[in-house]
Amino acid sequence: MPRRYKNRGVRFTLPALVLFAVVLPACSSVESSTDAGAVAAAAAEPAAPASSAALALTYDRPAVVGARVRAAASGLPPRSNVELQWGTVAGGWVIEDYYHFRGRKFSETTTSLGRFDVDAGGRLDAAFTIPEDYGGVHEITALVNGTPVAHGGIEVTQTFDMTPRSGPVGTLVEVKVTGLGWRTMENTWVVNWDNHNAGFVSAVTTRGSGVARVRAAGPAGDHVVKLLTAWQGQGYLNYEQSPVAHLPRPQFVFRTTPGRTATPAAYAEPYQRQPVPETDVSVPGAKVALSATQGPVGTRVVLRGQGFAPGTAVQLVWGTSEGNRVADGFAPVGKDLTRATVRGDGTLEMPIAVPEDLGGLHDVSLRAGDKTLARAHFVIETSVVGITPLSGPAGTPVTIHLKGVGWTEYDNIYVATYDNAYMGYACGFNSQGDVVINFTASGAPGVHIIDLYPGIYQGPATEVQQLYRLPQLTYADDHPGNRIPALRFMFEVTPSPALATR
Repeated sequence: MPRRYKNRGVRFTLPALVLFAVVLPACSSVESSTDAGAVAAAAAEPAAPASSAALALTYDRPAVVGARVRAAASGLPPRSNVELQWGTVAGGWVIEDYYHFRGRKFSETTTSLGRFDVDAGGRLDAAFTIPEDYGGVHEITALVNGTPVAHGGIEVTQTFDMTPRSGPVGTLVEVKVTGLGWRTMENTWVVNWDNHNAGFVSAVTTRGSGVARVRAAGPAGDHVVKLLTAWQGQGYLNYEQSPVAHLPRPQFVFRTTPGRTATPAAYAEPYQRQPVPETDVSVPGAKVALSATQGPVGTRVVLRGQGFAPGTAVQLVWGTSEGNRVADGFAPVGKDLTRATVRGDGTLEMPIAVPEDLGGLHDVSLRAGDKTLARAHFVIETSVVGITPLSGPAGTPVTIHLKGVGWTEYDNIYVATYDNAYMGYACGFNSQGDVVINFTASGAPGVHIIDLYPGIYQGPATEVQQLYRLPQLTYADDHPGNRIPALRFMFEVTPSPALATR
């Protein structure tokens, strides 16, 4: 049976399994709507077991990750030993067949807060620290020999911090959060920079903790940075009237100082190591290995093998996909890279240059005719060709060129912001990873930033928070599937020649 809790006059329910979500209209009341993890409760509380006592929980308000909590109860079995359990959920993003994004999935679980002694009078007096976890209501259960003897509940709320608080244009600014919820109106937030939506903040796979990254933008002076709860990745402005009005909405001030950072005008942040499947070899006793398994297009790679039949003619075949999701569909294809003959000692060495292709995972198959002898894998990283020009007056046409943009539903796009304001997205599938973005420079004279963030192209319509084609600011820790980096650019708007002659 689902567990129900009361808080601030609202009844919350934690289901045994939440798959994807049920759509919650953004402006409806919680009591009359369903949530991504809070299903409307029945009219009456379930009767507690006859032996169950109330677990009194006292703590400094608000209750946040790391806060100390005192748990007290009476009427328990004298001189027994109690385990306190923390009720929560486990889950994250769901990916199928490598390229399909299927939303989020959560299931009910518990963790232990420790074991504590009950005194001779049947009284429990214990203390624990709120663990790093999702925000929202959590049940705390006291068990003796696995049997519940006392229950209580606590609502964990969010904390936020921003560092640094000042710096020149291009300074990387990190907003650290804890206690983001997993329910619909608590699991997605947005960062507003000077009243512009910079992107969304999530902590689906990181148990409520995350780091959102933006860069300092705008003229020298103070800039307002605010975090809002979000519906579909859009900030909820009249949050005082929302179903979760009690949640914090922090506001910070960043002071942009004169000048610009020393970072290049165009660069990709460092890539995280991408997972690759184990190399598969069908020839008994044979071995193959790639000298590298990750890099941009053009990377020099050598496939080395041993234990093959001498004199066998082999070829390396590069696996990829071609097409698009809009018109004609797509299909896997194989392309010959190079050919060789196994040496007399059964070894082979086949150097290749990684072809220009889609970003992400690719098969590198060793074949003899139609037979596959071995299969290794290589991950193409997105690389920045450049931005041209680097400066000019407002109205200057600007081009950004990328290679190796991905093709899955979660990495085939990059979403652009201009001075931390949403600009649009670019897709790499139809052009086989080669992406050219054209836009027009705007704004006052000075340095302007253009940032490209990972996003989610599409997913199920049943996903409550359809965060599609929006900048994900927590890309480094919580992006579904491949953890791809942000791409950073700068353009300097110069005074207009017409104004300079006046």
